[in-house]
Amino acid sequence: MRGVLERPARQGLGFQRTGDWQHSATGTAAGLAVRTGTPAVECDQGVNLYGYLSRWLGLGECARLYANALLVSGYPVSLHDVDIDIPHDRRDQTLAPHVRTASSFTQDLIFVNPDHWKDTLHSIGVRHGGDRHVIGYWFWELEKFPEDWLHALDQVDEIMVSSAFVEQSLRRVCNKPVTRVPVPLMSGSDSGLQRGHFGLRDDDYVFFCSFDFNSAIARKNPYAVIEAFRAAFPRGDEKVTLLIKSGNGDRNATLMMELLGVAARDRRIKVRDDMLERSDLQALHRCIDVYVSLHRCEGFGLGIAEAMHMGKPVVATAYSGNMEFMTKDNSCLVDYRMIAVRHGEYPHAEGQHWADPDFRHAAHYMHALYQDRELASSLGRQAARDMARDFSVEACMNVLVQRFRLNGANGMSMPDANMAHEAPSWNG
Repeated sequence: MRGVLERPARQGLGFQRTGDWQHSATGTAAGLAVRTGTPAVECDQGVNLYGYLSRWLGLGECARLYANALLVSGYPVSLHDVDIDIPHDRRDQTLAPHVRTASSFTQDLIFVNPDHWKDTLHSIGVRHGGDRHVIGYWFWELEKFPEDWLHALDQVDEIMVSSAFVEQSLRRVCNKPVTRVPVPLMSGSDSGLQRGHFGLRDDDYVFFCSFDFNSAIARKNPYAVIEAFRAAFPRGDEKVTLLIKSGNGDRNATLMMELLGVAARDRRIKVRDDMLERSDLQALHRCIDVYVSLHRCEGFGLGIAEAMHMGKPVVATAYSGNMEFMTKDNSCLVDYRMIAVRHGEYPHAEGQHWADPDFRHAAHYMHALYQDRELASSLGRQAARDMARDFSVEACMNVLVQRFRLNGANGMSMPDANMAHEAPSWNG
């Protein structure tokens, strides 16, 4: 059993909060400022969006990003918070003022993966068929789409995905329309916290790695980051820090304690298991110098994308969904070899393969960025330009609106006049 950490042990693993951390979790956490404005897109139908809007997990954050893109653009949307039993806290209330109980349209966009599809449809009362047009927004991290998930294909009219990697996985097993939609990255509010609040020294060069234990530590592969860090700075007296931020370690006690044991061998490595408000996470990203992800596979790589959007240089495995936005000109691409996924490392692992990144290659990049700050700045600037161009609200809405209009031509409902409501705008 993975076990659960008792409260005294859990309290010592988070960031040490002081009075400076006291701020509202509603609005400031996501950088929202309510305003009333004219719709930025021409509308001829609307959409019901369902997702884990209050949950702290990647799929929930992705649903919030698309929800805000629709709201900011003035597109008619009815938001619904999916409430089913999953091991993630409901602590994000930034969209609570916009959440509705009754659906307003016959077009449904559902940010829930097939493993929870049946429970979700039952919970939200949506039935596929008739005048409903059901769109599943799905993530998957391995090359082969799970056979156990194929049943959900009969309950959707089309599928939307975030990357060509996921798109290819789905196209191998279905003949439903699959549309790749850019993730709308937005700059939220920064709480203003500084390095000292996170236990970081001002004069250290800080490498940062983050993951959620519920997303499988074998896939996120933080041990390779530790190995690369120690290989990059073998003397031990360099002014560097590796900060590893995890989530849900309290629900995975054995794995958490194993990670702490390995990290404890090097005093320059800090591990913090904590779930931060959105504005505090924005501040933490500002405080770090380099984002490192030696993942074995990603459906998209939201953490990587957000770091690049903020202009941070990234060192990451050159494989899977993150190749949607990473290039040799805007990031440090780490070589890898393909290996079999072992039993128990990840769901639906049989017959699957994923990347084994070369930690020595990653170490080379980490040392190079530490030595050449102009190189690091140049990569960060290029990354920010590329992400602003390709993953903006406009880029997202161009694709979404085109799909929605095509569906509307097949008899979707007209928007409720009351749906052109107050929309949150993101402060950049």
